Amino acid sequence: MKSLKVLACAACLMGTVSGVGFAKDVQTIAGSMVVPNNVNIVSASKTNTRDFVEKQMQQNPSKSTMANMMAKEFFQNFGTNFDIYQLQGADKTGQKDAFVVAVDVKQIAQQVAKEKANDPMFIAAMAALDKGQIDPVTEQLLLGTINKQIPTSTTVVPLNRPINVSSRDPQKATIMPKTLKTLTVENAEQVHPVAGTKYQTYAASSRLLYADGNVQTPLYANAAFVLKPGKPVLYVGITTDVQRDYFKPIFDNAFKSIK
Repeated sequence: MKSLKVLACAACLMGTVSGVGFAKDVQTIAGSMVVPNNVNIVSASKTNTRDFVEKQMQQNPSKSTMANMMAKEFFQNFGTNFDIYQLQGADKTGQKDAFVVAVDVKQIAQQVAKEKANDPMFIAAMAALDKGQIDPVTEQLLLGTINKQIPTSTTVVPLNRPINVSSRDPQKATIMPKTLKTLTVENAEQVHPVAGTKYQTYAASSRLLYADGNVQTPLYANAAFVLKPGKPVLYVGITTDVQRDYFKPIFDNAFKSIK
């Protein structure tokens, strides 16, 4: 959540904002997508976001050298392998905004799972991503496995837990976090294929409630996995729950239109 907030703030506040003003066809890392005429799109990679985030990482580096190296390599491909877009709209109730995070799944998988490069299952998965197609039998198996993990009722997921440590004193054996952080998943939609798309596409959405102690943030997330041959991209749209009805059709249509 912290890194996303940094990127979001940077996209909103930093530098030269380069967006596609009130255009229906908007370019993203997997191709163009369609948005309403009254929605403006700002790409974070075309602002000063990269410089801002790199400065933050230099000032607050991770304790892990490997994590620092991966983050640096990640941002070298900002705008190519991943990007963040701010959607700016309005209706009679006022101004609206949402963010869409786009990630090239193949490139990220190859960077994160380099040790599995010779694994037959990994090779098969990369081949499917290159082809941009999943056969019907495999599709049903994957959707069945994934959807079993999606809550069918309101579920609270703890994001931090008490830490058990070795101690002779039972009262000191557990370290409680200063504040409990949870994510409540509500009205989660099953992952499903999207009809009428250029590329094989799968989508899902959910209402979310992020809680950090007594501070609560109601959110709405809408995601789509677009299997463009050679460049499969995961799009995740995020906005506040109160703006859900405004942005849901925009997310749905935008992801469906990618070509």
